Parts: sequence; structure tokens; C-alpha cells
Amino acid sequence: MPMKSKFSFLFCLFVMLAAIKIQAQVNIMGKPGYMTTPSAEWFDQKPVGFTFSYVPTEYSLFESPVDKNTINFYNVRASFTSFMEVNLSIAYRPQISDKIGVGDRQLDFRFRLLKEKEYWPAIVIGWTPPGSVSPILAHDYLVATKHFNTSFGKFSTTLGYGSPYVFVKKPEGNFLDLSIEKKDEFLKAKYLTGFYGGFSFMPVNFAGIMMEYDTKTINAGAFIKIKDWLYLQAYTFEAKEIAFTTSVNFSLDFAPKTLRSYEKDLD
Repeated sequence: MPMKSKFSFLFCLFVMLAAIKIQAQVNIMGKPGYMTTPSAEWFDQKPVGFTFSYVPTEYSLFESPVDKNTINFYNVRASFTSFMEVNLSIAYRPQISDKIGVGDRQLDFRFRLLKEKEYWPAIVIGWTPPGSVSPILAHDYLVATKHFNTSFGKFSTTLGYGSPYVFVKKPEGNFLDLSIEKKDEFLKAKYLTGFYGGFSFMPVNFAGIMMEYDTKTINAGAFIKIKDWLYLQAYTFEAKEIAFTTSVNFSLDFAPKTLRSYEKDLD
């Protein structure tokens, strides 16, 4: 896509934000976050989520020539308790699906260590259980997020650290036959290694933009709420390629319709 067309697309998307209320955003793997990075946000009111994300070939998380390909992420997120969440992701790569089938599966957990308070950020730890033959998408990190309300808008800031090491299952070994490898040396995987950060800004209650550094690139985008349960994000990697995420997030509080309508009127 030509550079002029990309910026026109982002401008049109931002104009759309002027008519739609904003909701918290998720990353490409369906977890609370920015474009590709996780945050310490916690969706207490929306404990179940389904997400689809498109990532162009040029910014695939798979760096090796054999694996690098457009990625379609299919994600499921569920909160089992107020402090533990599980996420399942499938990285489907259509151009090589005849060789790898459905694609890499990724299971990981989030644990809330601290809720956000007046002077303290929310703190979350992410953990990917060891045992994958190809743990390129591993999410092992510690992250903090803080919100600020000002006279000119609302800010969200995040700072995190992704582990540069992963546990790798030996191809012929059992589940416990593991080795420790550096991510940037294992199949050139550089995703979420070292310090990363991001922020979002809502100048008004119905508009928001975001930016992140994901330990490799600087990315920017915008997020919108289409329905109470349907959200859309569009972003650019280094102002070169466009990607997007669409997600649905549900509450498990199935109150009667009349009561839900009454509560909505009160809001």
C-alpha cells in the first residue's frame, strides 16, 4: 500500500473515532495491551473475549525465511478468577497452511499481582508454560500500567520487561526434556525481549490513539468501540504496513434484559 494511502487510511479512521465511544484495547494475541505488547489492564467486567488479528508478512513475529508469512491470529481469553486469566492463540499462516496445518498454538497465563491504586500502578505477570517445540510467541513478562486523568484527556502508560530466554522442548524428548535458549538466537525470534512500553491518549471520551515500542519497532494506531461488545483497532508498523484487530468481549453477568436496560439508562 502506498505511503500516502496508508496515512489517508489512518486519518479517516481517526475521524471515525469522533462518533464512537472508546473501550479498552487488546493486542494481536487477544490480551489487554496495545498493538503487539501486553499491558497490566484487567477486564473485570468482560472476562471472556474472542479476537481476530491480521499481521502483514513484513512484520511477522516469525523471522526465519521458512516461517515468515502473513499471520491470522485467532484468540480466546477467559478469566477464571479475579487474579488469573488464560489465553489460547492460534497463529494461522495461510500461505504455508499446506505444510504446517492450522499453525502454531500458544497457551499462556496472566496473574494480577496488584490492582491499580491512587499512587501505584497495576502490576501483572505473564507466563507461558514450557514445553513448546517452537516457543517464538512466548509471553514471559512483568508489566505495570497506570492511568492519569487530566484536564485535557485521559492517559494510560505501560512499562514492561519481556524475558529474553525461553524453555525449548527437545524434538525427541518428553515434556520435561527441556533446554534454555535465548529468543533472539532461536529461529531469530526477537518478539518481546527486553524492555518495552506504550501509552494511549483519549483527549475526549469518544476518541483514542496509542503508540508502543515492542523491543523492535515503534508502532501507532487507534481503537474504537462499535458496539458494547465489539471493538476494532487499526495500526501501522513503523508507518509502513497496516494491521488490524477486531475483538468481542463478554460479561458473564446474564441479568434479565429489563434489568440490563435499566442499568444502561442509569449510565
